[in-house]
Amino acid sequence: MNFGGYNPYQSNYPPANPYGGGYTSYGYGGGYGNPYQQNPAAQMQMQQMQQMQGMMGMMMPAMHTMPPSTQTVVINNNVWNTNNALMSAAAQTLDSGEMEELVQQAEEEEEEEEEEEDEELEEEIKVSRKKNKKKAKKQRKVEELLAQKMQEDEDFMARLKSNYVANLKRHLDMDGTLEPTEGTVKGFTHYPEDDPMVVFMNEFDGTPLAGERWDAESDCIFLDKAMDGAGTNEDAIIHVIANRTNAQRQKIKKKFKTAYGEDLIERLDSELSGDFLETVMALFVPPAHYDAWCIKEAIYGPGTDESVLIEIFGTRTPKQIQEIRAVYGDVASPNRKSGETLIEQDIEDDTSGDFKRFLISACQGGRNELDPETLEEAVEPVLFEDKPTGQFIINMEKLVNVAKAKRDAQKLFEVTEDQLGTDEEEMIRIFALPEVYQSRATYDEYVKLTQRDVENTIDRETSGNFGKGLLTMVMALKCRPKYFAERLVWCMKGLGTHDSDLIRVIVSRAEIDMVQIKECFLEMTKQTLWNWIDQDCSGDYCKILKAIVGQN
Repeated sequence: MNFGGYNPYQSNYPPANPYGGGYTSYGYGGGYGNPYQQNPAAQMQMQQMQQMQGMMGMMMPAMHTMPPSTQTVVINNNVWNTNNALMSAAAQTLDSGEMEELVQQAEEEEEEEEEEEDEELEEEIKVSRKKNKKKAKKQRKVEELLAQKMQEDEDFMARLKSNYVANLKRHLDMDGTLEPTEGTVKGFTHYPEDDPMVVFMNEFDGTPLAGERWDAESDCIFLDKAMDGAGTNEDAIIHVIANRTNAQRQKIKKKFKTAYGEDLIERLDSELSGDFLETVMALFVPPAHYDAWCIKEAIYGPGTDESVLIEIFGTRTPKQIQEIRAVYGDVASPNRKSGETLIEQDIEDDTSGDFKRFLISACQGGRNELDPETLEEAVEPVLFEDKPTGQFIINMEKLVNVAKAKRDAQKLFEVTEDQLGTDEEEMIRIFALPEVYQSRATYDEYVKLTQRDVENTIDRETSGNFGKGLLTMVMALKCRPKYFAERLVWCMKGLGTHDSDLIRVIVSRAEIDMVQIKECFLEMTKQTLWNWIDQDCSGDYCKILKAIVGQN
């Protein structure tokens, strides 16, 4: 086979010699000599290789007929076989010492590689441990922050609940129940642009009052000018007094005396008269002092006004009655020293029988109240997907002792309907002692037991002022706004008006539950309280009452 001057199987184009020097056929050049001449086995191997070369040469003509790609594969395979044979022959030229040295070198290299691998593995382990430590540290930090956040949330919810319970307690002290109520007279905070005082103060000294916070001094200036000179600007007085809370009016009184060296009440007394004056005076008196004054008037006046005593002692909360007791001596007997027992002495001197016992019991202000622990336990958070929302509800079932309510209902039945005559003393105990929600539970159990409500039993088993007192107490415990709505109807229904009673109810409830009273009044009469007052009263007296209750 002719390769055109190039035959890869002849020695004139040998492959490069990696050991240096040139090849002649397959002989070594350079300083190595011919290792195949030193070892018979190697010489035999060499002969076999030469035979293989001959066979390859014989194969060339056959390869010529093969496709180029097939020729390439055959040549490559032959070259690979030839290299293996050369390597095998080279290995046989080494003596045993050289072989051991090579083996040892290979083992050392393998050990070095293993050591390097071990070092790399140790380094990887160190890095992994370090990462795990960092991860664990981060996890602990996250857990600590989460625990801290949870504790902060719990503390925040605890504060919210504490504030909520405190507000409930204040409401209980003022209204006697936990039901939400609202007064028509609220704290005055800022002067609106259309307030008459804004125009007045701008003309008076250029003070820009619009949008400013409430200022007792500005009110004093306005009131002083309303009473200055000939005549009195009653509308200006009504505008200020009817739109301020009792606490704000106390500040106005003090500021007025400081600003002008004159008592505001004395000044008003000299300018006003009639029912209008009585209403203004009632608005400027602290609630406990006003109730104490009404009680004193009911006892010390001509005869005894039992309805006033029933209303006040039957509807005021324990805290309110205790405040009345504390100031009654100063109101009823300002010129001589007297203690809290004066109110009891006056009641004993002016009343008698079961009614007297009822009043003595009621004037103690000793009705049981919800203890803080019970109230705290009954207040529960509102949850959304098991998470607190920041709002709370009252679990009413936790406020009462059902077993005790059943016992009291049974006892009330035994001392009234279930025997001849009535045990009034036991009735007083059952009605006067339990707190409001325990009392309601007793009334409910009584209906289940007797198939009639307690009001019906009171009507059947009692009479006179004693029965009226018990009825008032029960009605107030069930729904104070409804009781006062009925009281207002009584004040204005028929010929004439019970003006002092009308003034007392409106003034005393203006900041507590007048909104709910108006709703009950509308339901009873199908007319608004504002409209009834407008039809039943007149003049500035009518104006100030309507300003207090509001048209809406």
